Amino acid sequence: MGFPITRTMETLDMDSRKLVIIGGGAAGHQIAYDLRETFDVTLIDPKTYWEVPMAVPRLLVEPSALPARMSFAEFMPGVRHVQGKAVSLDDHQVVVETESGQRTVPFDYAVIATGSRYLDPLLKAEATTEAERQAEILAAHRRVKGARSVVVVGGGPVGVETAAEIRETFPNVAVTLVHNGSKLLDTAPSKFGAWAADTLRRRGAQVVLDDRVETPSLGQQPQGRMVRLRSGRVIEADAVVWAAGTKPMTEFVAASWPEVVQANGLLMTDEFLRLKDHPNIFVSGDVTNLPEGRLVITVSFHVPSIVANLKTMAAAGPGTSVKLKPYAPKRPGKGLGKLMVVTLGRRDGLTSLPFGQFRLPFIARKMKSENMFVAKYRQMVGLT
Repeated sequence: MGFPITRTMETLDMDSRKLVIIGGGAAGHQIAYDLRETFDVTLIDPKTYWEVPMAVPRLLVEPSALPARMSFAEFMPGVRHVQGKAVSLDDHQVVVETESGQRTVPFDYAVIATGSRYLDPLLKAEATTEAERQAEILAAHRRVKGARSVVVVGGGPVGVETAAEIRETFPNVAVTLVHNGSKLLDTAPSKFGAWAADTLRRRGAQVVLDDRVETPSLGQQPQGRMVRLRSGRVIEADAVVWAAGTKPMTEFVAASWPEVVQANGLLMTDEFLRLKDHPNIFVSGDVTNLPEGRLVITVSFHVPSIVANLKTMAAAGPGTSVKLKPYAPKRPGKGLGKLMVVTLGRRDGLTSLPFGQFRLPFIARKMKSENMFVAKYRQMVGLT
C-alpha cells in the first residue's frame, strides 16, 4: 500500500530518527511536510489525500469551485505513506490495518493527529481516494440541487455555513436549519449566534432552535419527504445534511492505553502537547483534552509548537535530556482563543479577533469566505 518514494543522502542520513504521524488531517499533513527533511517520516492515513474541511459547504453547492483536495504524493514526495488505519500502538511501534493485512511501523517519535469524524462522512472526508470523494460530493450536490426543501442538522459553524451556501446558490431550495441548542453557534463568540440567525432568516431560511431530528435516523436520508422533530413538528424535505455530532478518532489509543483516554474520547495531554506519561508521543488537533475550541484554526498553534520541540529532541539525540517549550492553550474567549471566522456565503461572514467581534463582510471575505482557506493551505505545502 502507499506510493513509492525515493530518498537521497542529501535529505536524510543513515542515522535519521524515525517519526510516525498518525493522521494526515490539518495537523498531521503539515507536521509531516515541515519535518520531512529533519526526520525519516512515515504518515499513516486511510486516505491518499487531504481535503480542506472548511471547503465542504462550498463544494456541496459547487463541486468544482475550489482545489480543496491535495494528494499526499503531490506535496510530500519524500514522506512514506502507509495507507491504512492504526489499530494499536506502544511507545516504539504502531500496528496498522491495511487492505493487505496488518503491518507494524516502528518509530522513535510519533504524533497522534487523527482528528474527529462527523456522523455523516460527507462533512469530513473519509473516502479513501480522491475519485471516491469526488463522486461522494457530486452525489450530495445533485441531491441538494434537485431538492425542493433541505434540512440542515446542527447549528455549529459547519451547519450555519452550509445553510447559507445553499440559500445563496440555490434560492429556490427551501432551507431549514435545526439546532438542539437555544442559539446558533453556541460555542462561538457571544454575538455570532444572533447575527447568524438574523442573516439566515432574512435570506429566507427557517431556523428551528431547541429541537432535534428524530426521523430519519442519524446520518440517513428522509423517506417520503418527511423529517420529524422531537417536538412533533414535521418538515417536508427531500434531503438532510447532517452537520452535527462529532467523535474523536482515538479508539486505537484506548485499545492500547485506556488510562490516557477520557470518557469523551479525548487524549490526556501534558504541557508540551505530549500524550500523558508517553514523552516521545505528541498529540495535536481535535483529539487533545486541552481547554480550547475544536477548530482548525487551533491546529495552526499546535503545529509550530510540536515541530519546534521535535526538532529540539532530534538535535539533542536519543536518551539526551532536553528543555522543551511549553504550549499555552488558546482558551475560547481569551486572546488568540477569540479567533474565529464563520462564512455566510461567498462574500459575507462573521469575524472574531482578539480585539472584537465584527459583522463586516469584507473582513470575513478577505480572511475566509472567498476561498474557504484553500489558497492558504495549498501555499503552506508549496502548492499554487
